[in-house]
Amino acid sequence: EREREREREGWGMGSYRICVCFTRKFRITEAEPPPDVKEAFNKYSESGTHMTAEQLRRFLVAVQGDSVATISDAERIIEQVLQKRHHIAKFTRHTLTLDDFHHY
Repeated sequence: EREREREREGWGMGSYRICVCFTRKFRITEAEPPPDVKEAFNKYSESGTHMTAEQLRRFLVAVQGDSVATISDAERIIEQVLQKRHHIAKFTRHTLTLDDFHHY
């Protein structure tokens, strides 16, 4: 009797119904660096794609007013930014990209 009910409901012999649920994933997008950040990065990275510790030190002295900033300070800042932003990967570079600089 139960089999006949299932056949009437569209179940048929050996068939079954599936409910598929989809999970929607949203990408987290960071804000694009504002023009003044882009200008500072381009100026102090000498229009490069990465900013070195020496270039960051010059930025810290000239723009941030940190007259006692050393290359060691800049290297430590770069390391901290890279660890925070790219915590999964082992670092093979010790420079900042524009997005890293913006994050700093």
